[in-house]
Amino acid sequence: MNKTSLRPFLLKAIALVLIANNAVAQKKAPQFVITAKVAHMTDSVVYLNYGTMGSSKTDTVKAINGSFSFKGHVEEPVPGFIFTKTYKVKIELFVTNTPISIVGDVDSMYNTKVTGKGVTQEFEAFSQKLMDNRKRTIALYQKAYDLKQSGDSVAAKALQAKADSQYNWEFKARIAYPSEHPNSYVGAKELLAYTSTITLPAAIKVFDKLDPSIKNSNIGKEIAARIDLLSKVEEGKPAQEFTQTTPDGKSVTLSSYKGRYVLIEFWASWCGPCRAENPNLLKQYKLYNSKGFDILSVSLDKDKEPWLKAVEHDALPWTQVSDLKGWNNEVAVLYGIRAVPASFLVDPSGKIVATGLRGETLNQKLESLFGKTN
Repeated sequence: MNKTSLRPFLLKAIALVLIANNAVAQKKAPQFVITAKVAHMTDSVVYLNYGTMGSSKTDTVKAINGSFSFKGHVEEPVPGFIFTKTYKVKIELFVTNTPISIVGDVDSMYNTKVTGKGVTQEFEAFSQKLMDNRKRTIALYQKAYDLKQSGDSVAAKALQAKADSQYNWEFKARIAYPSEHPNSYVGAKELLAYTSTITLPAAIKVFDKLDPSIKNSNIGKEIAARIDLLSKVEEGKPAQEFTQTTPDGKSVTLSSYKGRYVLIEFWASWCGPCRAENPNLLKQYKLYNSKGFDILSVSLDKDKEPWLKAVEHDALPWTQVSDLKGWNNEVAVLYGIRAVPASFLVDPSGKIVATGLRGETLNQKLESLFGKTN
């Protein structure tokens, strides 16, 4: 066989080898397979959102008589959330490339069981501890309420204190988990949720002690990015400049408040705690506005009508701005906002002097700056 006739043969052989190798690679690619059976379920469509906060994917499947399944591939273990449009079905889990089984009941989703291996199993065990504590806490609160109703206020108060302590245990357990499990994806998830402007110094210390494998994971990189972002808006740093528009289309810049103290208040019409804080904000505004205090509210609403109705109903006289992008509001992203209400107090020079002020903490801060008023 001469070289001319050999060449096509070699090309075909190489092509066949590449195709075979690709097929083997595809065949060997690990997959997650989630199978679920949820009793008394009436929803026919189920969603699975999985990934990190910064990069996630949502799959959709149909459910038949409460049975459904998801299949796919993840590069590494990631948090997942299964839900339906009515939210009657809500299941948290960790998605790994292993078989995962779910058994639950719409009438008692607290008792849902998720069975899997590795990180899935670890997350389920931790979640079960939290859930068991919640059940005991709810029972104590109910017993304290019953005692109070029956007239035994002393016993009710003691039981209430015990319930409060158990309630706080969950928060402490979540904070402790990443420190106690530095090589855990579950711990990294808890650390990401914990990291905020208020907890930043503590979060950095925990992050520094994480195993390199977790630091280099996608969720680890997201924690690092969040720490970097929040480090730019912590107390003592110059407030990040921004421009947004009022309901009537007027552009407002943060720098236009130079020379005055201004509270950047992140809120939304649908946020109950935000609306509950508005009367206090209004009271403080009336007390200190003439002394150099102002408020600039940034709404995380998506629709203009409920936003404006809330402003009118709560009688808020200060400037309101929004780009109506919800959680993707450009100012909210710039300041790392993932929960509302949230606030940043900026001094006349444009420096952040306090964060997370609400209720009495806000009142005391303003009193320290401007003095008591009658």
